[in-house]
Amino acid sequence: MKPLRPYLYHAYYNWLLDNDYTPYLLVDASYPDVDVPTEFVRDDKIILNMSPRSIGQYVVNDDAISFNARFQGMLRDIYIPFGAAQAIYAQETGDGVMFQEETYYDEAQYLARSTEQTESIKVKKAPKTKSTHLKLVK
Repeated sequence: MKPLRPYLYHAYYNWLLDNDYTPYLLVDASYPDVDVPTEFVRDDKIILNMSPRSIGQYVVNDDAISFNARFQGMLRDIYIPFGAAQAIYAQETGDGVMFQEETYYDEAQYLARSTEQTESIKVKKAPKTKSTHLKLVK
């Protein structure tokens, strides 16, 4: 079965935006592959403003959330595997959800999946061969 966290994230994110609230995401910055500005991390946690006016290049898939945002005027790329997402809530009211623990997001399982994906990418990259059947026509 697919993990629940991405579905809950999408539902709450859209619900917060539909109600004109500012979505905040609580992230475990110590989780593998998290890429956030470390100077804003406190006790291995960071809270990120996820409102569309605050972020750009926003991409969410079943594995992670990525976007860019400005921190002290500097544009930074952010990458958050869903295993690192701990809660999403409204800044104004605190309404939201803490994500439940899922074995799919255990660090050991995440690292094993990450290794498998890296190996499958290496296998897919076959050496390029020259194609001699195409000709340049002027």
